[in-house]
Amino acid sequence: MLAQALVVLAAGGGHGGGNPLLRITPGLSIWTLIIFLLLLLVLWRWGWGALVGKLDARDVAIRGAIDEAKSERTEAAKLLTEHQVLLDTTRRESSEMIVEAQQEAKRERQRIVDDAREEYEKVLVRGREQIEQETRAALAELRRSSADLALEVATKVIRRSMKDEDHHRMAEHFVSELEEDQGGGDLPSA
Repeated sequence: MLAQALVVLAAGGGHGGGNPLLRITPGLSIWTLIIFLLLLLVLWRWGWGALVGKLDARDVAIRGAIDEAKSERTEAAKLLTEHQVLLDTTRRESSEMIVEAQQEAKRERQRIVDDAREEYEKVLVRGREQIEQETRAALAELRRSSADLALEVATKVIRRSMKDEDHHRMAEHFVSELEEDQGGGDLPSA
């Protein structure tokens, strides 16, 4: 722009013609310089201090905001790290709890199976004992019935041919033979 002004001055030659803004007049130049210096003095005295104070206050506020943002960022990073550690701890603990619960469920399932197996064995043993008791009772009843039947048959046969003494002796002999045949009254093993 200065180069253009110099070109215009050179073209006009500084004499009478050309642009009046580009012409130098000494009176106007002096008044322009005086007004400029007075304005500079007023600004220096009353405006410059307030302007610099406002700029300094703004600078302090901006620096404070930057420092606060840095501290908040540091605090946020710290909280994020703590949160991540807490989250990792929670995940690990929940995984451990799940594994422990699965193991406890497995132990409980095994305990239930063992209890059921034990109860099955008890029922089986009681069933066998009951069968043995009923077998003994049935055999004893069968012996009594057989003895009574044999006695009746023998009585009928002997009445025709024997006396009472012979009847008793024969019945006792028959019962003892029956007991020997049965193995002395023991039950056959199941």
